[in-house]
Formats: sequence, structure tokens, C-alpha cells
Amino acid sequence: MSKASVIRPGLLVAVRSTVSGGVSYQRVDLDAAEIACPDCTNGDDDAPAERVACKTCGGAGKVSSSEGREVTRWETKRTIEDVAEHKKATAVRSAARALIAKCCSNTSFGMLCPADQEGALDAAIAQARQLVDEHNKGASHTQVSVLAFKGRVASDDAEAARAIAAEIAGLVQQMDAGVKEFNPKKIRDAADRARELGNMLSDEKKAKVDAAIKQARDAARTIVRRIEKEGEDRNLVLLDIQRSQIEGARIAFLDMSNEPAEVAEPSPSIDRQRFADLDIEDDEQLEIPATCVPPAAPAIEIES
Repeated sequence: MSKASVIRPGLLVAVRSTVSGGVSYQRVDLDAAEIACPDCTNGDDDAPAERVACKTCGGAGKVSSSEGREVTRWETKRTIEDVAEHKKATAVRSAARALIAKCCSNTSFGMLCPADQEGALDAAIAQARQLVDEHNKGASHTQVSVLAFKGRVASDDAEAARAIAAEIAGLVQQMDAGVKEFNPKKIRDAADRARELGNMLSDEKKAKVDAAIKQARDAARTIVRRIEKEGEDRNLVLLDIQRSQIEGARIAFLDMSNEPAEVAEPSPSIDRQRFADLDIEDDEQLEIPATCVPPAAPAIEIES
């Protein structure tokens, strides 16, 4: 089967966000001679018999580095110069990431954005950087940074097609497992993720995923209504739940993910290791607009 019919051309997006400054750490080394023995009751006076039997401390309950083992203990003190500013900086970082993520589908191998949404993605990156710049101008102790990197995924990229197909197959399998476990939350969580990733599929394949998602959501509603609210027998309800579209999608995408690679015309390659090395962090978020920034913006040069 041609992989060109599986996915749409798109972008693999990596984002790195950081908060620096405003926090200092101080390490204080503690006296090793005062360390409780790690191999007995740690000096518990209620169990002296166990301490006597301990071969490490001989019943003393404490050890030091002079007894043949080196044991080190320390404490770390963290000082935040301005708590309110630090919390704001952390929230700004998360908000900037969320703006970019709104235009993408989250997958286990990175964020994907359809090629026809590149203008909106560039506008979101610009808005994220503006949000960060506004914070940095008024901050006394903290600095926030957000960097985005885009790599192109061609519609005939066989490796990308197999990866996306495998991801979809796993999500559909989670929906099916959620039905069998009578777990509406598991069904809906998998359905939401499958719907996001479906934006990277061709129209034909997306229709297959959408049909499975609809059937899974119907099953979740049936479980809530008939089992959780009305208390019907689970086995009888399961017999009435339709799962043909779910099973069909699972098998179809599983087969696609297992197909051998095809020889195709060279397309722009992506250094996936560069994405894997990026450090992605999440924290509390500011309020984010419900939709991605719609207006197109000129291409943005991302600083290295």
C-alpha cells in the first residue's frame, strides 16, 4: 500500500522553554559521624535487639566514614528571590508553550502540525515570543525563553507514515480496551488524542479514525447511562455495544504500521535526535485563547 495515501504533509515541531534566574541553591554537608545506620533500625530505641544484631554499626545505631564505609549526607537549601515573579515566569513559560501546542497534535514522537496550518503556527510562535519578551522586560530576577524548531514531513515519508499509523493503532486499541473495562474516561482520553492526531491523516484514513472515535464515544455514553446510572448487568450491556468500526480501524492501522518500508523519492530528512534531545517542561498555565491564532504571519527566524 502506498504510504502517500496515509498522511498529509506536515511539520514536526520541537519546543524548548526555560526559566532562569531568581533561584539559588546552597548545599550544606552534614557530619557523617552523626548519620543513622542505614542497615538497621536507624536508632529506633523501641527495637534495641535489632540494633545489636546489625553488622554495620554493631548496635550503635550510627555509622561514620571511618568504619570502612563512606557515607555522605547533605541538605540543599533553595532560595527564591521573588516568589510572585517566579510563579509568573513559570506560568508565562507554560502559556507560551501552550500557544504553540494549540496548533499541533501531540504524539509520542513529538508535536505534529499540518502543512496548511503553518501560517497559524508561525503566528502562534510570534505571539509566544512576544509574551515572553513582555515578561522579560519587566522582570527583575527571572528570564524566560522559548525556542521552536520545525522539520518538514513529506506525505510520502514511509517512516513517518508507519509511526503515525502505529500511534493511531495504539490509541484505537486503548479505546477498545476502555470499552471492555467499562471505563468511559479511558475511552474519551484515547479518543481525544486520536482526534488530534487524525489531523495529520489523509481524508480517507481520517474518516476511518473518525468513525472509530464516534463509535467509542457512543460506547462511553452507553456505559455511563446503562451501567453507572441504571445499574444494568455489564455483560449484557457489552453485548449491545457496537465495536466493528473500532476493531476495523485498529486492524487497518496496525497493518499499515507493520508494512515494510518502500523505496520512495528522497524527501527532506529530519534529524530526530535533535528533537529527542530537547528538554520539554510543563507547569501551571496562564489562561490561553480557546483556538489557535488564525491570522497568517511571515516566517519567523528562530534563534539557535
